[in-house]
Amino acid sequence: MRRAAGLLATSALALLMHGCAAPLPEPPAAQVPAAWRNPADHRVSLTDRPWGAIFQSPELESLVREALAANADLAIAVQRVELARAQFGIQRSFLFPQVGATFAYDRQRLPVGGFDENKVYESALLGLALSTWEIDVWGRVRAAAEGARRELAAADETRLAAQVSIVAQVASLYLQLLELDAQLEISTLTLAARRESLRLVELRYRGGVASKLEVQDATTLVAQAEQTIAEIGRVRSRTENALSLVVGRLPGPIVRERTLREFAIPAQLPAGMPSELLLRRPDLRAAEQALYAADASVEAARKAFYPSITLTGLLGFASPALRDLLDGGRYAWQVSPAVALPLFTAGRLQSNLEATQAQREIALEQYRAAVRNAFREVEDALSDVERYSEERAALAKGVAAHRERLRLSELRYKGGVASYFEVLDSSRQLFQAELQLVQALRGQYGAVIDLYRALGGGYEANAPSASVPEARRVPAGG
Repeated sequence: MRRAAGLLATSALALLMHGCAAPLPEPPAAQVPAAWRNPADHRVSLTDRPWGAIFQSPELESLVREALAANADLAIAVQRVELARAQFGIQRSFLFPQVGATFAYDRQRLPVGGFDENKVYESALLGLALSTWEIDVWGRVRAAAEGARRELAAADETRLAAQVSIVAQVASLYLQLLELDAQLEISTLTLAARRESLRLVELRYRGGVASKLEVQDATTLVAQAEQTIAEIGRVRSRTENALSLVVGRLPGPIVRERTLREFAIPAQLPAGMPSELLLRRPDLRAAEQALYAADASVEAARKAFYPSITLTGLLGFASPALRDLLDGGRYAWQVSPAVALPLFTAGRLQSNLEATQAQREIALEQYRAAVRNAFREVEDALSDVERYSEERAALAKGVAAHRERLRLSELRYKGGVASYFEVLDSSRQLFQAELQLVQALRGQYGAVIDLYRALGGGYEANAPSASVPEARRVPAGG
């Protein structure tokens, strides 16, 4: 009993030391601008609004929800979280003793000294066996478990980043379809007008008023409009297929009941404080967790140089005969502590430490690059919103001017004052200006989507997460 009590005291001390943990690492330092380069309201953020409130389109909202439920990339990201959770569970299990039931029976006939013939011997064992368990005195196992926990957290943040990307991708493709619809409408009206112009020119040619060259020029305008319509149809079909794939469907048509001009751009596009971006964007949080995982790997590699203390044991019954195995006097136990100190490993431990340190530096640079890229994306989106608005206003003026120029050119041509080349040039410029105006409108909407994504919007903050275990904060002294 005294020996058993001593065993319990030793185990309790080991578990006490095993419970000490290193303080959590501090967040990595990052360069953060004091204010945005482009004008933006910093008191609130566009990401405070749910993604359904940006354009307020039931069709778009339905497509986004369908994508979040059936998108293959998001499903893969979810399973990667589950994979990381399982790997964390495996690594964490090494912190605890592994106990299993064991039964062994042996019967053999062997020669024995002093006897003329061999004798039959048997032995039996029944009990609970403690597999070789490393008592984590130095914290190596705990550091490895912390690294796995951080990788789980990084996988969960990557899942949220995938959700942000999918929301933006669905919205972008949907607006691209509306842009193509608008361009197709313009091209169809242009084609009808040019066919009517061709008909009038042919009548003038038959009457001897117009030349054959003017007929060919009018025919060229019709062919150009027909070619544009065919190209738009091809691109629209491919865009519908791409959007179908994103939402988890087979390639097919996408129902659209609204036009591009029916969307309203939010009056205010606040960006919040630049420092808040580090907390809002899940891809930055994922990079931060990956850096913490690399820190834990370095810590585990460093502590691999220390002695390892292991413990095996048995508690149960042992007997030389199976029939009296469970007799009271056959109670048995065994405790086998061991200490191992690495002396010569041919540089394996040192190389492993250097590898983890290099990986940590890679993770640090990746985090810094991700932060810089995040600020660039926000600045680009803010600039695009403002510049596309200016471009749209200028193009609207240009379209009105080109439309009036075409009207005057046709009047001059019919009056015999100008050649058909003037009408031809006016028609071409109006057609291109109208298409460019639609592109600028789509670009302005796209800039809003880019800003929302760059600020970290597109995932529901209150949605169920991966339930990543939290690390315990303890004093540095353990």
